[in-house]
Amino acid sequence: MSSRIASSLGELMQHGGAEESVLGVARRGVVTVTSGTSSGTGWVALGNGVIVTSWRTVGFQAEVTLSTEEGRRAAGRVVAVDAERDLAFVLPLEAIGVVPLPLRADPLPRLGEAVTTLIAAPGDTLVTAMAVVCAEGRGGELAALDPDLGVRAGRGGSPVIDAAGRVIGVITTARRSGRDPLDRSRCVLPVGLLSRDLRALDVPAEGLGERTLIHRCPGCTEAFSADNDRCESCGILLPHAYESESPGAERVVRDALAALGIVANKARVGPRAWRIQHRALGGDATPSEVTVRLDSAGLQVILRVPLVRLPSANHEPFYRLLLTANDQTSGVCRLSLAGDVVVLSFSEPVSAFASEHDVAAVFHDLVRLADQYRKVLAELFGAEPLRDGSW
Repeated sequence: MSSRIASSLGELMQHGGAEESVLGVARRGVVTVTSGTSSGTGWVALGNGVIVTSWRTVGFQAEVTLSTEEGRRAAGRVVAVDAERDLAFVLPLEAIGVVPLPLRADPLPRLGEAVTTLIAAPGDTLVTAMAVVCAEGRGGELAALDPDLGVRAGRGGSPVIDAAGRVIGVITTARRSGRDPLDRSRCVLPVGLLSRDLRALDVPAEGLGERTLIHRCPGCTEAFSADNDRCESCGILLPHAYESESPGAERVVRDALAALGIVANKARVGPRAWRIQHRALGGDATPSEVTVRLDSAGLQVILRVPLVRLPSANHEPFYRLLLTANDQTSGVCRLSLAGDVVVLSFSEPVSAFASEHDVAAVFHDLVRLADQYRKVLAELFGAEPLRDGSW
C-alpha cells in the first residue's frame, strides 16, 4: 500500500495540471545552508525571510551562506538555536528571491500519509525523497517516516511536504522520547511544535539580526558555549554539532584531551576527529597541529602530525629514507604520505589508549619526534615544513 500512495503523490506533485506543480512551487522555498565545511537544507518559514534548518548544519557558527537552486547566494545570520531539538533559524542578510512555504500545523502528520522531502545538496539540484508516515507525532512526540531517510537527509533541516505543498514537519535528529539518548535517527518534528519559535521570530527583520545568539543546556536551560564539554550548572554532557558515533571511544578522547587542558567540544572538527595545537616539552617553540581521529569502527585512536611537503626532486632517496626511518627510528610511530604531505602517525586501540599510557607523554613524544623529522627532511631535501592544517 505504501508504494501505491507514494506513487499517487508523486504523480500529483510532478504534473499538477496546467498550473505549476505543487513540488515546483515548494522547491522555490528551499535553500542550501553552508557553515564552514558543513552544509544542510533550509526552508523559508516566515515573511521576514527567516529560514528553518538544523542545528547540526550550523553548529556554533553565527554566520552562514545561503544558496538557492537557481544559483543565487547570500549571507545569513543565525538568530536562534535549539541544540536539543536540532533546530536553527537563519535570517538572510540580503534578498535571495525565496518565498515562504505554507505551513500545516494541524492536523499533525497522520499515520499512512504520503509525503515528500526536499533535500539540498551543495552545487546540485534538490533531491526529492518520497516516504510514508509510519509513526504519528502526538503529545509532543516526533513522527517517523518509512523508509527512514538516514544519511540521505544529510544534516537534516529538510521540509516534509504534504500533497497540497504545505510543510508538515522538518527532518531532525532530536531524540524521540523513551529512546536511548544516543538514538539520534532522523525523525520528523511536526510544524505545530515550532509554532512558539516562529511566533517569537515573526518580527521586522531589522531588529532580528541584532539579537544575541544563545545556546541553552537541554537539561537546565542555562546558557552554554562551545568552550564547555559539560554544563556548568547541572553537569550533563552538552550536545555537539557532530553526532556521536562511538560514545565509549569518544569518551576516551574527551578525557585524554582534558588531561592536556583542552575542551573536546571546542577542538572537534568532525564526527570522529579533533584538531589541536601542541608544543613538545623542551622541543621547538612553535606548536604543531595534531589531529586525533577514531577509526570508522571506533576501535582505534589515531594521532597524526604533518611534517613536510614532498620535495620537488630526489624522490627516490627521499622515499628510501622514509622506509629506513620506519624500520629503525620511528618506534611505535609511522611515517606515511597523505597526498603530497609526509605525516607522522601513532595508532593505539581505544581500550589501551587511556589505561596504558600517560596521555600527555604520548602527545609530547609524538610532537618532539615530529620536530626532529621535520628538521632533517627540510635540511637534507629542502622539503617545505608544515605545522598546521594548510596542507
